[in-house]
Amino acid sequence: MEIIIKDDPTPPDEVLEALAHHMPYSLPASRRIQFMKTSAGRQTAHSHILSTFATSVSSSTSSPTPAPEFLIAYLDFSRGPNTEMWLYSSIEHPTIPSSAAVCEAQLLALLKHVAGLEQEYVKLNSVSAPRENQGTVLIASLHVKVWELLQKHSLVKMQSPEHLKFLFKVADLPGVRELPEGLVWASVRAEDIPLVLSRTAIPYKAELMKALPSVAIQTSAGVPIAWAFLGPDGSLKTLHCEEEYRGRGLAKAVSVKLLRDRAVDLVQDGWYHADVAVENLQSQGVCRSLKGTVEWSLYCTCLDPYILDHAKTRDALVYFILKLSGAPFL
Repeated sequence: MEIIIKDDPTPPDEVLEALAHHMPYSLPASRRIQFMKTSAGRQTAHSHILSTFATSVSSSTSSPTPAPEFLIAYLDFSRGPNTEMWLYSSIEHPTIPSSAAVCEAQLLALLKHVAGLEQEYVKLNSVSAPRENQGTVLIASLHVKVWELLQKHSLVKMQSPEHLKFLFKVADLPGVRELPEGLVWASVRAEDIPLVLSRTAIPYKAELMKALPSVAIQTSAGVPIAWAFLGPDGSLKTLHCEEEYRGRGLAKAVSVKLLRDRAVDLVQDGWYHADVAVENLQSQGVCRSLKGTVEWSLYCTCLDPYILDHAKTRDALVYFILKLSGAPFL
């Protein structure tokens, strides 16, 4: 079985159709590709839509026909040190069968291609935009099934703690509530970003946060006391309420306001999602109050794709391709 990695600057129809068919499990990669049309996720000269679709040969026609296994990724090295890749593998779908061996071979082939793209990017941008994390790629919202395949080949260099993927539907969201006296709705302003960044342990870049859709609750004096952002993959992120205002339902209120008033212009299918750390019980409580359900586990992962140049892993890829094609091997 030959694995061909297609590399496009914009998503072909077959990519969009495959992701739509696998909703809502394809949400992170699907949203990131959709958000290429927004200021927060705009396409750059370094944007890549990578894809590979398995084929099988029909015994009756002896011609290639589509197989269920596929892999799709968004990649942009100019986004570093923020997230550079989102991907979706058909192995993630809980009810549509996929061959684990085929999906594994697709993943290894894609990451070898990514390593080559990084070398090209570094060569062209070593002076104008040098990479802070050269030799690695940062992947967000990586499904545990894919993460396990990467671990198997020692590709994971660093990872976040385990997170839970919450899914929401707009039809299940509560209505936007009125705020207590003395508090008003607003957006997060540029001058508020230092405060936002000081309240999160994740080292986001200020330029990224300024571009993301947001909702804030401010005091009448203009001081933000709660906020939430819509990430470049369409996820609810950086949700926060100042400690002295907690216990009043304001984190829930700001989340509902963001999803109903800001996200609805960008998302037409009614699905939303959030990644919440296993130990973050407060944010889990907010997500459940929004009728969110936990569907799978995930990690934010820093990979070293150059490990695939090592002989052992390279031979493993050859083994998979030969095995899947039915060719003899030793």
